[in-house]
Amino acid sequence: MNLPSELARDFQRLRERITRKAASEWFREKRQEIESLAPYDPDRGRERLKHLLATAAERAPYYRALRGREQLSLRDFPRTRKSDLREHFIDFVTRDATGRMAPGAFFLTQTSGSTGQPVTLLSTAETGGLLTNVIRERFSAFLGLPESGTVLNVGLLFPGTPLFEPVMLPRPYVKCNLRGYDPDAPDIVADYEAVVGRFPVDQITGSSSRVITLARYCLERDIVLRPRGVVATYEQMPDSGRRLVEEAFGCPVTMLYATAETGYAAFECGQRRMHFQDDFVLPEIETATDDEVGEIVLTSLVSTPMPVIRYVTGDLAHRPAACGCGLPGTATEGLVGRARSSLVGHGGATYSPYALLAALAAAGLPDYQVVQDEPGTLDLVTAGPVEPAAACVRDLNNRLDAHFGARQGFRLRHRPHQGFQLTTSGKRNPVVQHLELPDGSERSGYL
Repeated sequence: MNLPSELARDFQRLRERITRKAASEWFREKRQEIESLAPYDPDRGRERLKHLLATAAERAPYYRALRGREQLSLRDFPRTRKSDLREHFIDFVTRDATGRMAPGAFFLTQTSGSTGQPVTLLSTAETGGLLTNVIRERFSAFLGLPESGTVLNVGLLFPGTPLFEPVMLPRPYVKCNLRGYDPDAPDIVADYEAVVGRFPVDQITGSSSRVITLARYCLERDIVLRPRGVVATYEQMPDSGRRLVEEAFGCPVTMLYATAETGYAAFECGQRRMHFQDDFVLPEIETATDDEVGEIVLTSLVSTPMPVIRYVTGDLAHRPAACGCGLPGTATEGLVGRARSSLVGHGGATYSPYALLAALAAAGLPDYQVVQDEPGTLDLVTAGPVEPAAACVRDLNNRLDAHFGARQGFRLRHRPHQGFQLTTSGKRNPVVQHLELPDGSERSGYL
C-alpha cells in the first residue's frame, strides 16, 4: 500500500477496527442470519407474499376495500405509482384496529427526488436493511469476492461522506468513497491522486457513468487496478462503456438493478441477463401481446410496515426469458431506457446531473423535469405554484453564476407552462437530453 502517511494510518485503523468487530458475537449473529437467507428460496418467497398481501389488506387503510376477502392474489391489488406513495403516505402505513403499528425499530427514508418526485418511505432494520444485505451477499458470492477486503465506491454520495469508512455487513470491508472525477474540482482531483492506484481494490462499484470515468482516468495514467468484480448501478451502461471498463480493470461488469422504493432487485449473470431476486422482490414485466418490451412492476415482499405492492418503476425490460447460467429468479435479456443523462455546458463540457437534481429536491420542488435543447441552457419544467419554483431558479442561477462566471457552465430557464416530456411507456425521466454527448469526464463539483 502506497498511501500518503496520514491516509495510510486512517486506512490501517479502519482495517484493525473491522477485524476486531468481525470477531464479536454481534457480527457472528448477523452473519449467520444473512447466510441463512442467502440461498434462493421460492417457498419462503411465496410465504412472504401471502403474509404481505394479508397484512396490507387488513392493516393498511389504503387497501381497506380488500378487507375480508378469503383468497387474495397479487392481481387483486392495484398498481402503485410514486404519486400514490407520496400523496397517501399515512394510509399505506400498517397498524392494528387501535392505530398501533407492529413492534419494531422503524425509520423513515426519503428518495432523492431524481425523478422529480421525492417520496418518504417507512421501513425497519429487520426488513429493508436485511433485504439489502442478503442480496448484496448473493452477488458478492456470485462475483467471488473475498470475505473481507476493500471496495472503491464512485456512487452517488451525500455531502460530508468520509473518504474511508468501515462497512461490516454483509462482509467486513473498508470502503473508499470518491465522487465522480471532475478535473475542475481541486478537492476531487486531490482525492483521486491520493488513493486511486495506491492500494489493492477487491471491488469497484458506482453509477455507470462514474465507473466509466474512473476507467478512463486509470487508462490515461497507466494505473492498474485488478478488482474481483465491477458493479454498476443507476443507469444502463452502454456497450462502448462496458468494453472500456473491462479493458481497464480486467474483469466483467455486473449491472445491479435497484429502486429507492423496493431496494436491490436484480443483478446480471455471466450471460448478461438480469435475474430478479423473486423471493424478496417479485417482478411483473407487463408486455403487450406482440411486444418484446414491457414495464417493470415490483412488489417488495418484506415491506409490511408500509407495503410497496405492484410498484410501477417506470423502467422497461425485455419479457422474461429462459437462462441456462444456473442463477435462479425471473430472467430478462436486460433493461431498456436507463440512459446516460449528462448536462452540456457552454463550450461542450459535460456535467453530472446529480448535484443539480439533489439541489432541486432539497429546494422542495415536488414535480419537475430538466430538458436540454442547446448547450449551456437547461429548461426547468415545473408543475404547481409558479413563484416558489421561480424563486428556486433565481437562487440556483445565482449560485451557478458565482461558481462558473460569465459564459461558462450552464444556467436554468424556468418553463412553468411547458408540459412534461414522457417516454412512449408514459415514464417521466428527470432529465431529457436532446444533444449529442461528447466524450470526456463529467464535471460534478459545481453546487
